[in-house]
This record gives sequence, structure tokens and C-alpha cells, in this order.
Amino acid sequence: MHHGDKLSAIVRNGCWFLPRANPRSHHLDPVLVHWLSTFDPLPMSPGPDLLLWDGCDASKTKTWHIWNSIRYKGELVPWHHVVWHRLRVNRYARHQWISFHGRLHILARLHRFGLVDSQQCYLCIYAREIDSHIFHHCSYSRWILYNLMSSLGIDIVGDSWISFLIYLADLPDKHKSIVALCYAQIFCYHVWRERNARAHNSGILGPRKLLKGINKDVYARLQSSTWVSKLVHSRPNLIPCNSL
Repeated sequence: MHHGDKLSAIVRNGCWFLPRANPRSHHLDPVLVHWLSTFDPLPMSPGPDLLLWDGCDASKTKTWHIWNSIRYKGELVPWHHVVWHRLRVNRYARHQWISFHGRLHILARLHRFGLVDSQQCYLCIYAREIDSHIFHHCSYSRWILYNLMSSLGIDIVGDSWISFLIYLADLPDKHKSIVALCYAQIFCYHVWRERNARAHNSGILGPRKLLKGINKDVYARLQSSTWVSKLVHSRPNLIPCNSL
């Protein structure tokens, strides 16, 4: 074959006709053989060659279509809507996604690998540092979470952080559910950042100051959402005044 040859140069009588890379070889590569047995050449047409993707004109193919055709797509996990809701911020959502997979550098996890000796929580310095403790049971973070959720009229329930988030996702009031999940996602990120700051001796914020920072980020996210703007007109009491 030569540079500039067309597709018709390797198709004869409706079958593949490929030159061998090594003239002394009598066999094609097994991967190529499998591909040839799976994909039949398209019937020859007098028109110009077209670039196709999944049998469709590639010039009309969207990026999301290509991504969905090459990625592995499994069953939806129960916490899907907890992370990927309409008010998510990608930076916070990625952090929460990592936490759901148990990949945060929690001291209990690092201790299991023999990387640290102490498992004492950096935030309350009393209990063992595990996921549910940091975000749900720790006296430091629970005070912040209580103030955030009480402003929405929501009680802290469940025996773990994940069960509480799923409870928020299953609230009968779906509008309040999405807003509450936004609060929880930003809370999760800020608490973990403060935990890391203490781990590396780069400063300590009190719970009131951290709550103020969380409310600032919540305010910015809600203000940037056209969905929230429309919602406020129809349900002015849904979102606390200090968040708008």
C-alpha cells in the first residue's frame, strides 16, 4: 500500500484484502483477525469516503455520544443522586465521590496500611478517625452540620454519614432535597480541608469560622443557579435568607 490509498484498495468483492506487514509471514495478527471477523466492510459506493462513528456521520457525532460508546457503564449506585445532583460543584462532587469509594486518607485507613501510629481525630482529638466520625459523629463537624441543616428545617438522622446523605436524597420535598445535598456536599469538602490543614500544621479554624466559609460558598453556588432563582420566586421560604 502507498500513502494516499483509499479504503477501496483493501476491499475486494466485498471482503477485506490486506497486505501482510511481513511478506515472509503467512499469518495475520490474531487481534486483527478477530477485528476482521467482527466488522464486515461496507458495500462499495460511487460516492466519496466518509468518516463514520458507530455507523453515523462523524461530523454530526457529539462528544457525549463518543464518550458513552467507549466508556464502561455499570449499574447506578444507590448514592448516585447524592453526588451528581443539579446544584453540584464539580470540585466538591469529585471529593464526595472519592469519599463514597473509601479512598480518602482517613487515619484508620492509613493505620491499616501501617503508615501511621495514631488514629486520633484531628478535629475533636477524642475519637478514632473514620469516615462516619469525621462527617457525622465528630463534635466539631456535627455542630456545623446541625447549624446548616437546622436552617433548612432538617434533623440529623441515621447512624452514619452515608445513611444521612441517602436520607437527604429521599426527602419527599425534592426541591429541599437538592438544596440540602448542596449544603452537605460543600460541608463535606470544607471539613476535610480543615482536617488536612490540622494534619499539616497549617492553621486551625474554629467551627464558627468554618461555618461562615461554608455559608459563603453555599451563597455563591445558589446565586449562580437560574434554577434556584426561579425557585425562590415560587417558594421564598424554602432557602434561608442568610444563604441568598
